[in-house]
Amino acid sequence: MQDISLHLLDIIENSVRAKARNIWIIITILEPENLLRIIIKDDGFGMDNETLQAAQDPFYTSKTERLKKVGLGIPLFKENAERCAGSFKIESVVSKGTVLTAEFAYDHIDRMPLGMISDTILTAVLGHEQIDLHLKLQHCKIDGSCLDFKFSTELVKKELGDIPLSYPDVITFLDEMLKEGIKNTEMEEN
Repeated sequence: MQDISLHLLDIIENSVRAKARNIWIIITILEPENLLRIIIKDDGFGMDNETLQAAQDPFYTSKTERLKKVGLGIPLFKENAERCAGSFKIESVVSKGTVLTAEFAYDHIDRMPLGMISDTILTAVLGHEQIDLHLKLQHCKIDGSCLDFKFSTELVKKELGDIPLSYPDVITFLDEMLKEGIKNTEMEEN
C-alpha cells in the first residue's frame, strides 16, 4: 500500500464485514515523542484467539467467496509499522469488537505518508451510511501546542434528520469539513 490512508480503508472494510455499527479512528502525532499512533476500534463481532492470530498471517482470509483474495491488509500494516521503529498490536473480544494500534517513528525515513485521509473517510462514510464513523485527529507539536479535530457521522446524521449523507450538498459539506479539519491539525495530505 502506498500510504496509511489506504491501510485505514482496508481496516474499515474489515470492520464493516465484522458487522460493526461504530468505527472509531484516532490518529495522533506526538512530535516531542517522535510518534505517529493510529488506533482503529470497532464494535463488530470480534475474533477468537485463533482467528486473531490467523488475521496477522498474510495467507489467511475470512472471506467466503469462491475466489478468495488473500488478506494482506493487517499483515502489511503490521510490517510497515514495525519497519519504521514502531509497533503493532491487535486485540479482539468475541461479540465486543476489535482494537488495532499501529505506531510509527514519526520522522522515520521509511514511514509512508498519511495520504488523503479526508478522501478515505469520505469514501467510508458514503459507502457505509449505516455505520457511524468517529474520527479524532490530534497533532501535538514540539512547542507544546496541540491541534485537534473531531468528526462523527452520528452527530452529522442527528443534524441532518432525514437528509441522507449521500445528498450532493451534504457530500460537498462533509468533504470541505474533513479537508479543513485535517488542514487545521497540520496533518499531511498528498
